[in-house]
Amino acid sequence: MCVVSRHRRRRAVSVSLQWLLDQSDLDLRLVSGTAADRQVTWAHATDVVDPTPWLAGGELVLTTGPQLPEDLPGQRAYVDRLVAGGIAGLGFGTGLRYDAVPPALVASCSELDLPLLEVPLPTPFIAVAQAVVRRLSEAEVESLQRALTYQQRITRAAVRKGLTGLVGVLSRELRCHAVVLDEYGAAMAASTTDARLLDLVAEHWRRGADDPRGGAVGAETEHGLLEIQRLRGRSAVVGWLAVLHREASEPTDRLLVNQAAGIVTLQLDWPAELIAAYHELGGTLLDLLLDPAQQHLSLAVHLHHFGFERAAPVVLALATAPRAHNRLLKLFTDRLEARARPHVVTRVDGGVAALLVAEDAPDLVAMLDEATREGGPAGVVIGVSGALPQDEVATALAPAREAAQAARRGDQRVGWFDRLALGALLADDAVRERVRSLTVPALAALAGGSNPRDADLLASLDAFLRHNGSWEGAARSLGVHRHTLKARMTRVEEVTGLSLDLAENRVLLHLGLMCRS
Repeated sequence: MCVVSRHRRRRAVSVSLQWLLDQSDLDLRLVSGTAADRQVTWAHATDVVDPTPWLAGGELVLTTGPQLPEDLPGQRAYVDRLVAGGIAGLGFGTGLRYDAVPPALVASCSELDLPLLEVPLPTPFIAVAQAVVRRLSEAEVESLQRALTYQQRITRAAVRKGLTGLVGVLSRELRCHAVVLDEYGAAMAASTTDARLLDLVAEHWRRGADDPRGGAVGAETEHGLLEIQRLRGRSAVVGWLAVLHREASEPTDRLLVNQAAGIVTLQLDWPAELIAAYHELGGTLLDLLLDPAQQHLSLAVHLHHFGFERAAPVVLALATAPRAHNRLLKLFTDRLEARARPHVVTRVDGGVAALLVAEDAPDLVAMLDEATREGGPAGVVIGVSGALPQDEVATALAPAREAAQAARRGDQRVGWFDRLALGALLADDAVRERVRSLTVPALAALAGGSNPRDADLLASLDAFLRHNGSWEGAARSLGVHRHTLKARMTRVEEVTGLSLDLAENRVLLHLGLMCRS
């Protein structure tokens, strides 16, 4: 249990006594004491000699003094009781029983540093109380607005900079130090590098982490009030949020800390709801990137939040289908998430679009094609745009559609825009026959070999050529090591007598393989 000294007690929403004095329509006058550092939580009119049983502290007590003792000791005792009750100030109404504030009362308040205000007869106590209530309501609205603004800032910081950004905003907003610990008490992010403070957090975490009774550890330290909040995920404790308050807390601080704790828990736990929101945000970003009217906004810089390196070329894979587009969207999202490669996915007219890193595209498109064969809607055809810079994504939709349409016309499941020129060339029967006559011997040798270890040569050559000679990409698509692929390409050269180092040989073999499909 946390014990907090009185000077660090959380302040309720309050009104500055000086603000009340500044309201000219009330015509209040400060008779003794100072008002600058006094906060009023309520205005309470009472004429009893001892009102302290009905006071909570912080009130402005209003009285006309009908029960006030006339002697100095009696008035001194009255002020003593008020000060002990923790009131913010005493308002004395003049013009009824007293024409002026009694000098003995002024002396007693001055001696005990209790602000004493004169309330003139034309100013009813209800007007003073209404002014306090009105200002308290305004303060509540301001407090709520601050909380909403803070929530936006801390959420934005968490999305952009993770836990480091979150503790930085928390530290600035609450004038505190903040540390995020993992479930084992190791510091994951901190707003301070002061080893003494980090050791202090670790020490108190060890004392309270094993206590099953509550969700927080609290202690008054020489550096301030330390609170360590347990962060419980769906099935277990995922971490801790430590906040070291360097000064008295504002009324909304508890709300702000709880908001931060919730965001940290989501960061560490990644529940299904957050994953869904993350994908939805990625889809919204892709929607904007595909809109030519939004190109001037330079939205491509936000792709790095979804794993894209800023300089990496991208492609757009467009899956078209007659129906069941929501099902197709879920299929693409789930399969790409499982591969943990950069991507954003959204629904478009007639299907689903996925933005991928160009280098990943052959492997991922093959995976998506296989996924739609196994569990997707009928009639899915995927068209893939050419590689392009991230800030030109808006130009990718048309070539992706064209590639998909060409694939559908050719009764293919996947079409690549970069290959359409060759496809058009091979549509000429005379050209196809000429290509076949040049490549049949080599390809037949690869396909008809009696050696069992040559059984994968044709498929391996096709993958190698479709991946533009990329050992890594082709090997991944085949599910083999790149050294295995290199050994197979060496064997291809031996069987065909054609060196793959020569560009014309690679083009000829690629055309030959396209004629076979």
